[in-house]
Amino acid sequence: MHVIHSFNNVKVDEHTSKDAAFLITNKKGNYLSLGQNNFSSLQGMFFFDHKSWSYYKTIEDIRLEGSDEMVAIKNNLFNVARSYRSGAEESFNLFNNSMLYSIWDYSGEVVIDLDFRAMYDHDDQGRIYKISREEDIIVIRYDKFSDNSLSKIDKTSFLVIKGVDDFRDILQWVKKDYRYDARRGSRPEFYVYRALAIRSSGKIDLAFSFSDDKESAKAHARQVYENRDYLKNSMKKYAVHSFTSDDIALNAAMKALDDLTMSVECHERSVGVFAGLPWFFQFWARDELISLKALIFQEKYSLVKSVLFKYLASLSEDGLIPNRLPDAGVRSIDASGWLFFRIREFINALASKKMADDYLDAQDMFTIKQALDKAILGLMHHHTEKVNGFVVCGMQESWMDTKAADRGGACIEVQALFLAMLKLHSELSKTTKSKQIFKGFEKDFRESVRDEFFREGYLIDCMNQAVHEGGSKANGAIRPNIFLAYYLYPELLSKAEWKQAFDNALKFLWLDWGGLTTISHTDPKFCAEYTGENDISYHNGDSWYYINNYAAIAMHRLDSSYYEKQISRITHASRNELLFSGFIGCASELSSAKQERSEGCLSQAWSNASFIELMHELNNR
Repeated sequence: MHVIHSFNNVKVDEHTSKDAAFLITNKKGNYLSLGQNNFSSLQGMFFFDHKSWSYYKTIEDIRLEGSDEMVAIKNNLFNVARSYRSGAEESFNLFNNSMLYSIWDYSGEVVIDLDFRAMYDHDDQGRIYKISREEDIIVIRYDKFSDNSLSKIDKTSFLVIKGVDDFRDILQWVKKDYRYDARRGSRPEFYVYRALAIRSSGKIDLAFSFSDDKESAKAHARQVYENRDYLKNSMKKYAVHSFTSDDIALNAAMKALDDLTMSVECHERSVGVFAGLPWFFQFWARDELISLKALIFQEKYSLVKSVLFKYLASLSEDGLIPNRLPDAGVRSIDASGWLFFRIREFINALASKKMADDYLDAQDMFTIKQALDKAILGLMHHHTEKVNGFVVCGMQESWMDTKAADRGGACIEVQALFLAMLKLHSELSKTTKSKQIFKGFEKDFRESVRDEFFREGYLIDCMNQAVHEGGSKANGAIRPNIFLAYYLYPELLSKAEWKQAFDNALKFLWLDWGGLTTISHTDPKFCAEYTGENDISYHNGDSWYYINNYAAIAMHRLDSSYYEKQISRITHASRNELLFSGFIGCASELSSAKQERSEGCLSQAWSNASFIELMHELNNR
């Protein structure tokens, strides 16, 4: 099958044998993902419940029954399409609680498979569908019963379809097997309901709408159907205005990140970036703040400010901010550091455009300075060790947050973030002409970190990790977080020392396909293959695309000629994965170390965002 990306007269086309599907959202939480054959039960059409902050699945699949082989999935950025050897073509758009589905050059039946269920509801009992026509609309009613006698209804929902001239009932339960879920250790099979077949005699437009209220669903389907041309043209204009690069991969990454930028109404309206789809549908502070640099590049300054000040308002007395929204009760040691690191970049970006006064007034700067004081003092009083004063964390409080990572103590990127906070404090003190209460502390802390973490040419990852044979002579496992440390605070070491540290780390972490392992491949804990829901491999081998991209940025800034091979291979691998496998046009969370693949969450915000950063780095330096 071919994967095609086409936008603004730029087109790339590659034949692939890998699993490939598309993902689109309506920027209000809903998403649609389909491919040649769904490889996960988390594909289909999902609607976001803002009250419960959860997903509800409706459509499992849409297929052209009488057509021959599907030959291509095409990403046009303003919509997606699937084409067939016969010449038939489908397109898909999402609007609010509706989907607009169009077909050209096809005479035959369109088969609709349904799978109404909460995203993680695996109960197959008590599920009843009823199909009827009401005037010009097909109404599908779904009742979920809580008992075997079918006497108590737990939930009633409606999917309606506008634009159907002729259809027939199928009304069959069919078994679906999902290859990707099987590899991940998730439930690999479900029964779905093959509900009906809609007849097409050349070209049709269909509007699908979903609601727990039938009349609301019908009204919305009619509205979308009657305004379909205007809505599609509006989406095309938005894409043309928003994605302006000549590089199709960069445009695709911007579109993927834009699709994860959501407006969610829970107790109050919140705009931000979901960490990933299909299963990281929350605002994770660390992920969201890391992703903001890409939005700064796109000059989405109002959105960036909104996210930054959302987290400034949530800062606690111990210097930390909530790990995610909705809160899961898990702490994040580094999110506060990323908050102030991105604030510094936001201020600098505005200053370079001579737009600082347009977005940050005196009260905003006072709020930032006051919060930074609070964060630094909170970390010093509540999260530092007594001997060296390093910022320390528990076993699951850094970004390597699995128990199997066994990573607690003083982590190198956390020290770099704290140094970056002290650096910002000095800069803000000069700007606001306020007291420099940490004057001289940045230099002293930098020297302490350098003395303790940089040993015999190795930069230690975490001070409290066990030594293993074949690893560094210094204390600690070898991990790629030193590249984050350089990105965050390059002043820590000299250029020669950084090159020594990078070279020594690359000996144990480098993958020839263009990535880095998350632990030395000589370490006893190293896993060459992604282990899925059993997260033992996540930080013990799996190669994370966002870390790879930041490593390429770090190497490019340090010595682009010397590290040309590594930069080129990482860039190629990230570009290839984003464009042609997994969710096409979306950067995945990670890959097995053994071979470059699309694995983990198949559209991850910081993977998309860091690729955008990498492209800007390579194009502008």
